[in-house]
Amino acid sequence: MYMESRLIVLNSENAIKLNGEYNSNLVFNIPNIVDENKDISHLECSLEDATIPVSWYLINDSNNTLHYNYNSINDSITLTNGNYNGSSIITEIQNKFVFDKSINMEVVLSQVTGKLTFRIANAISNIVFYYNLSTNLMRILGFNETINGVAFTTPRPMNLLGIQKIQICSNSLGTIGSFSSSPNLSSGVIQSVPVDVPSFHQITYINKGTHYGRMKQRYLDNIDIQLVDEFGTYLEMNGIEFTLTFVIRIFRKISVSHDNINIPQNISKEVKKDLEKSQEKDDDEENDEELQLLLGK
Repeated sequence: MYMESRLIVLNSENAIKLNGEYNSNLVFNIPNIVDENKDISHLECSLEDATIPVSWYLINDSNNTLHYNYNSINDSITLTNGNYNGSSIITEIQNKFVFDKSINMEVVLSQVTGKLTFRIANAISNIVFYYNLSTNLMRILGFNETINGVAFTTPRPMNLLGIQKIQICSNSLGTIGSFSSSPNLSSGVIQSVPVDVPSFHQITYINKGTHYGRMKQRYLDNIDIQLVDEFGTYLEMNGIEFTLTFVIRIFRKISVSHDNINIPQNISKEVKKDLEKSQEKDDDEENDEELQLLLGK
């Protein structure tokens, strides 16, 4: 068996974009990267490097809505997409309740615990925040379940850190050695990249571990790429481009017999030279009378 490799450089600008300006579900039209061949034993894949701008917002289309029931009416508020700190997100929530829904909602952040307290002045009835309908936003605010009352404090501190890891996924590059504890992530995760820079900076990832995963298929024709967060939600890249570099290693089988080594014609000169030397060594041993006597031949 011998190995050869392919270097694949991907720029999202050249892809077919399946989710528009989100720019996180892509197909790259690159036919015949590795043709299907019976001599191929298996393929291995590794992400060599990545440059990904942190162009997504803390509050975005996947987490900007809070569903509630007040005065026996089901309704919701939708926050403006963008990046927030503790003060600005409180102002946004209060404005949405007061000016859009005429509910005099007061929101206070504890400087000691980091928890939010919600309180309705002159309440007509209790207000219910539905966790199962607003999971992503309520998780950010510090809720872990549906809550009911005219005044209540979140059980957890508010979390404005945003996305912690980018999962780079692919069906065409999927490997047999990829697993995740999240039920929303498939076995198609190629690499997990930490988000270690603030908003509007660029993540530069270099694979220093030379990790290769054995691919599920033995050929490669076009490449699909998905960028999702740790919960399996597509990133909203806001139309900003990114680049990825992959290396595909191809392991080919070589037919070998004791009397004759079949050397493929399409291998490199170095590999061919090594195989020829090995064959010459076998021929010398076959002609060595003393060695044949010791071997009882």
